[in-house]
Amino acid sequence: MDKRKEIVHPGEITNDVLQNVIDLARLDPIGPSMTLQKEHLKKILDHFSVLAQVDVSNLDPTIHVNPAKLPLREDIVVDFLSQDEALANARLRTPEFFQVPKILEPEESEKR
Repeated sequence: MDKRKEIVHPGEITNDVLQNVIDLARLDPIGPSMTLQKEHLKKILDHFSVLAQVDVSNLDPTIHVNPAKLPLREDIVVDFLSQDEALANARLRTPEFFQVPKILEPEESEKR
């Protein structure tokens, strides 16, 4: 069944919908009783449905509640370290970069 065609009525959280959220958020699988999680997700979605009723069509997307003015200053370019000086204490390096050991392994699904 094509999940895009699945019709879920507002406020209805099915086990499939909850499982999709768990998969998308990369959460640990939840035990057999998903009742509490479904209630939490329903409350979250109910809040979004209230927010969706607010007309924001004429609002600037960068609007702030309190007008904020950022002080501007002139950029002053100064010489700091040469590339060799910056890489001088690196344990492993190539001519232009420092190297670090690999600390993360790809997930099983990414190895294929």
